[in-house]
Amino acid sequence: MIELLFLLGFTLHNLEEALWLPQWSKHARKYHKEVTQNEFTFAVIIVTAIGYLLTFQYFIFASSSSFSKYVYLGFILIMVANVIFPHLIATVVLKKYAPGTITGILLNAPLGIYILTRGINGTDEFGFVIISGVILAIIFLLLINQLFKAGKYLFD
Repeated sequence: MIELLFLLGFTLHNLEEALWLPQWSKHARKYHKEVTQNEFTFAVIIVTAIGYLLTFQYFIFASSSSFSKYVYLGFILIMVANVIFPHLIATVVLKKYAPGTITGILLNAPLGIYILTRGINGTDEFGFVIISGVILAIIFLLLINQLFKAGKYLFD
């Protein structure tokens, strides 16, 4: 049940971001749109819920559906990539800690890499996971922008 442990790390990562990223975004204006506490918290709650839904659909359908497995592993892949870009890179470039970096490095990356290495069987599956990850990354990036707008509209 390493997947549930990953969910815990993912949740702690998002909680760390929710607490400190809005203030940090004022420092990173050159690279990151400034966000208010309300708009970011709204977005991170929805993104966290999506992570839970993707995980639970994997538990329910992965044994009978390769598509379900690839979607879940694509999600894990983008969460591992998220540790490097933007968190680690932002910390180095800005010379200021980017919220989410520590939980990403200590929890999301090692647990995610373990899940990926255990879950991918061969180069064909690796290709499907990469494709799934790219599609999910695009969806998440577009969604996050809309969630910021919705959070601002609903709560500011």
